[in-house]
This record gives sequence, C-alpha cells and structure tokens, in this order.
Amino acid sequence: MYRLHGFFTQNTMKTLYVLEALGVDYEFCFVDLMQRENRTESFMKKPPIGKVPVLEHDGEYLCESGAICRYVSTIEKSPLFPADKLERARVDQWMTFFSCHPGRWLTEIYFEKIIKPKANLGETDPVACERAENFVHQQFLPLERRFEFTDWLANDAMSTADVFALAYMEQVHAIDFPLNDYPRIQEWVGRLEALDSTTRARARVQPYAQAMMS
Repeated sequence: MYRLHGFFTQNTMKTLYVLEALGVDYEFCFVDLMQRENRTESFMKKPPIGKVPVLEHDGEYLCESGAICRYVSTIEKSPLFPADKLERARVDQWMTFFSCHPGRWLTEIYFEKIIKPKANLGETDPVACERAENFVHQQFLPLERRFEFTDWLANDAMSTADVFALAYMEQVHAIDFPLNDYPRIQEWVGRLEALDSTTRARARVQPYAQAMMS
C-alpha cells in the first residue's frame, strides 16, 4: 500500500487527484506546515529536504509531486499514463507546461492573496499579483484554442496530466480569477471537478483545510 504525507495546497492535491483517479489503496497522513511538522527530526528522516508531499512505498520514500504522480501511474500501468512512448511524452509535456507556466503564476497569486495573510508573512503584493495575472492570461489563450479540438490535454483522452493540472486550476476559485473569457477551459475544469475521484481527494484534506483556513 502507498502512504502519502502532505498538506492541502496544490502540490499535495496533485498527488491526491492522481492517486484517486488511479483508484489505488493508500493512506493519507496530514503534515501541518504551519506548525513546521515537516521540519521535525522524524520527518526529515523521510526526505532530507523536508518538503511535502512525500510518498512511502515498499520501504522507500519519494518526494516532488510530479515524480510521485509519474511513479504511481507507471507502477499501476494505468492508461492515464500511457505505455506508448510518444503518448506518454505528450502527457509529460502538459504536466511540465502547467508546472512551469500557468500553474506557477496561479500559485504565486494564491500565495500572495491567501497564504501570506493567513501565515502572517506580510501583506499581499498587488504588483506581484498583477504581473502573475498577466502571465496567466497569456498562457490561457493557447490553452483555450487547444480545447476547440479536444476535451482533454493529451492524446484526446483524460490522463494524469488533466488531474495533475486541476490542482493548479482549482486555485482560481480562492483567488477570484475569472474564467469568463475562457469558456472551454471552464468546461474542462468543470469536467474534472465533477469526477468522483476529485470528490474523494478533496474529502481527504477538507477537515484540515476548513479548520486552518476558517
């Protein structure tokens, strides 16, 4: 069985969405970053860099959400992460795109508007938010065009890339980033949020998120 250690922000949510979409048996262990539980001596014995999420499997530890998602998808031999080399590369392509481009900037806005005030890390920087919003709009334009021809990111089928990307995209709700100009993106997010696996993943962290963010 897999054991996942994590928080409730997007990096952990990426792994939870993938684990649930794959339908694997796993245990979720909440790590309270606000209390620096990721810096305790016992936790640092898992990944020495003290980051979450961390996956335990067969006595080994793995960190970094992308690596975890690819590893479990490969172990489970899931069609969500195709065996065909080109099809798998296309899935990788979109996972990388979201990590490096729109996901990066949506996460920066989330940090500025949500995390900084809650964690007493200073005031929200409106200049940083505006810069990040401009980058997101630039990157959403080609994504919107892509969905003219397909319902999913890669290979005309739902894949690890889609549920991975949802963890970034769902931040639009908390940061009030409108998707009105991107109806196809909005429909794609709606398809992902309607999945039973999405509901199950969110239920794993909801009690912790509600208690800490209310």
